[in-house]
Amino acid sequence: MNFDAFLASIEAPALRAIAQTWNVARGATLLPAWEGLRLEQLPQQARLIWVYAYDPGTGRFTGQLSGEQITKAFGKSFHGLPLELAHTGAIYLWVYQALTRVVTEPAAYKSSGRLYKQAGRTIEGERIALPLGSDGRTGNGIIGASWFMDPYLDGPIELLAENESWCPLKRP
Repeated sequence: MNFDAFLASIEAPALRAIAQTWNVARGATLLPAWEGLRLEQLPQQARLIWVYAYDPGTGRFTGQLSGEQITKAFGKSFHGLPLELAHTGAIYLWVYQALTRVVTEPAAYKSSGRLYKQAGRTIEGERIALPLGSDGRTGNGIIGASWFMDPYLDGPIELLAENESWCPLKRP
């Protein structure tokens, strides 16, 4: 799948707008830098975004940002939070493996269908994750976004993934 086909496969208009902004920001490079994204042009989508910095030397992810809807769903902000404290157990392992693939391959990721389980309810929607690279080549971060109808539930959240697709990235 090429990136144009990946973009076309994103159903949620808010997520498609984020992916398009990411694609424009990368220009002729493989990966855009976080600083190159123009998220101020996407004020409505900002609440859906989550961002992790990645240290290629240690393989660790640290939260940089979580939008309002993400922070509410998880009951905490990801800012400054190591990935292993944001997610635990088997969920952490799955998230770590998926994010590592996104940033090191590099690849774009999408899942749709069941995204979360909270308070005994399954929440459906769509999720994307896209790599970032300060030098345009080496992944050192991830911008992701999750679109779902907020059921206004409280309590622990369990991540789910269905209908996953990957798009290995090449220079535009």
